[in-house]
Amino acid sequence: MAKYIFFILILIIFSILILFVGVGQQTNRPFDYFPRLVYQLLTTSESSPPNIMILGLDKRDDWLEKTNTTDTIILSNFQAGKVNLVSLPRDLWDWQLNAKINQIYPLSIDRTDNYQYIQDNFQQVTGQTINKTIIVTTDNLVKLCQLIGGIDVYNEIAVKDEQYPNPEYINHPHSQAPIYITVEYPSGWIHLDATNITPFIRSRHGAETVDAGGTDLGRIKRQQSVFDALFKKLLDSKLINNLPYLFSLYRFWHSDVQTNLTDFYLGLILKSQFSYLNKIQINKINITNLIYHPATFINQQWVFIPQQKDYSSLQQFIQQSLYGSN
Repeated sequence: MAKYIFFILILIIFSILILFVGVGQQTNRPFDYFPRLVYQLLTTSESSPPNIMILGLDKRDDWLEKTNTTDTIILSNFQAGKVNLVSLPRDLWDWQLNAKINQIYPLSIDRTDNYQYIQDNFQQVTGQTINKTIIVTTDNLVKLCQLIGGIDVYNEIAVKDEQYPNPEYINHPHSQAPIYITVEYPSGWIHLDATNITPFIRSRHGAETVDAGGTDLGRIKRQQSVFDALFKKLLDSKLINNLPYLFSLYRFWHSDVQTNLTDFYLGLILKSQFSYLNKIQINKINITNLIYHPATFINQQWVFIPQQKDYSSLQQFIQQSLYGSN
């Protein structure tokens, strides 16, 4: 009997080793990487980083535009069963930098402490400690949509932008292609995938007012709906139980996305939310009532500024929205 038990134990251990080797090959990690990571997560008393800056980078270097600024700027706050998203307009003025906040990322690029620079500057604006940073490009979103089969978003206001830069002209400026094309999205539920997500999050000329779906603030609302849908899709238990999907997502995370969010801290976030899968609350926090356009340009730029120059009212509002206290 002891011989058979020993044989079964050897078989189990061998099977586990094969599993770990297979996982390692799928993720380009040593076979013992994930067992050690799981052990570290199970034995740590550390909580997940509550505040992560998500920067959406729409890098352009073409005939129409050359820019390395971030159009999407979201403070994400993770709590048990809840994800808070605070969208900051790219034109919000940073008095300390004497620049718009969408310049924080470009200013960080050549620094050795680039992530810390980003986090410190956004901490000055929001009043919140920023623990990690994720930089997502438009190309990343397209690829992510391909991996997860697209997302469904609710578009509050129909969009018709007749001045959207034509990708065909950008790629072939000497062709006869028109410089601009018209893109349209109806109101209500729409499915976004690799073919149509880029104009949805880029377009801002669909109307002259926010209420009509135009301007940067109208675009921010659509971007919020995209990130809302992405969070829900990524944490869907049906996908999480799909190993090939997880392997593809893991490889995408490490090969495409710029971040200082390590596997350990990513694991802490998943660990804190695991009990709430499929019922996580997404709380979108709007700060537009606390900022305004001044009567005159600042440094010849059209910007938003907070009600108080020291950002105190803005910071207090964010604190109360996240934690319900000062």
